[in-house]
Amino acid sequence: MNKSPFIVLTALFATVFFSCAEKETTSTSTSPIQELQFEVVDSIMVDLLEQVTILDYLPSKDQYLMKNNREGRVFLVSGNGEIQETHELGGEGPNQIMGFMEGRFYGESGYVFKELSMEMPYHIYDADFQKIRKTKGTVKDMMSLNITYNKQSFAVYEDNGEYKIVGEEPNSFSAADINFETIGADYYNRVNTGFILDVEQDSVYYLNVFPDDWSFKKEQKWVGSSDATLSFDPATNTLSSLPKMGSQFGIYKLEGNTAVYQKTVSVSHPERDDYEAALGLNGLVYPGFSDIKAFGSYQILTFFTPMPEDIFNGFRAKSEEYFRDPEFNEAVAKYVQRRYIIVKGDQQIGILNELPVAGVVNLGLPDGTLLIKAADGEVERDYNLFYKVRLVED
Repeated sequence: MNKSPFIVLTALFATVFFSCAEKETTSTSTSPIQELQFEVVDSIMVDLLEQVTILDYLPSKDQYLMKNNREGRVFLVSGNGEIQETHELGGEGPNQIMGFMEGRFYGESGYVFKELSMEMPYHIYDADFQKIRKTKGTVKDMMSLNITYNKQSFAVYEDNGEYKIVGEEPNSFSAADINFETIGADYYNRVNTGFILDVEQDSVYYLNVFPDDWSFKKEQKWVGSSDATLSFDPATNTLSSLPKMGSQFGIYKLEGNTAVYQKTVSVSHPERDDYEAALGLNGLVYPGFSDIKAFGSYQILTFFTPMPEDIFNGFRAKSEEYFRDPEFNEAVAKYVQRRYIIVKGDQQIGILNELPVAGVVNLGLPDGTLLIKAADGEVERDYNLFYKVRLVED
């Protein structure tokens, strides 16, 4: 049967059109485990003999809030590294705090610091560093304490003209009420390790931050507490919750004094995909997540590559104090390395196996840059050198 010229041309056009569309889709698709590149765009050197960490950044004033690592001294530092103010907040005086590691800007003209104590209250200061309030604590029963120099466990945000604090609190429940041996995976339903502190009401509202679709919660499989680390994006009022175990994190929207679950995002990295979470695994042999930070519209997730289990067990078999063995420390340096997963919105866009400079991610900035605290130098005293790095986009 003869085909009409119109039908033949239509079929030919359709073939060419779909072929081109298919090629275009293939050429523009990207792999979620593609190796991304970051570049150094700037650096900041702070002229101090003591080591400092950046706690927060205020874009409107191009100003950093910094603190020395051991005492209670805080600094206001300009965007070019000039020290503008120094304040001794550590101590027993009425305007001081006995011990603290973390702090934030509190709006445009204030500061807030988290007291390191059995209660974990927050101290709020005015623009002149005069204490104006001490909140109630977020701890219900002190069971664990984690101190890090390059991670903030809380953030400040504005809700209807009032400032609130959102953060992590692993000690948000009483051990007398929650028995790990009997409750098992129901822990993920009952324990609320996030919180919102309504400063004006001086009230704490606890949040369940184990994502609804996180596999171990959904399947009710007990792999240990696997407490989540949080990050907050004030531009979108979005809270992200990253449990240590598994390969997923949750996204929430803050509404009033609650966190409304949105979705769970799956993430992947070749150096952790073959590891299965299980109860009792040592943190050195499982690549658990340790941090999540927002920087602009992106997030960076951090984990450590594991030591081979047979090597770890060999050290442990030799001595109960294996961690004092110099060869053990050499093995840690060899096998345990930071690796990163990069997410934009709710999609993984790639991985990063090595920062463009030696150091550790200190802070993410709203403009999409990351601040890297430089590793200690062998020649120069550069331990207060910070690099600004940015994702190289096509």
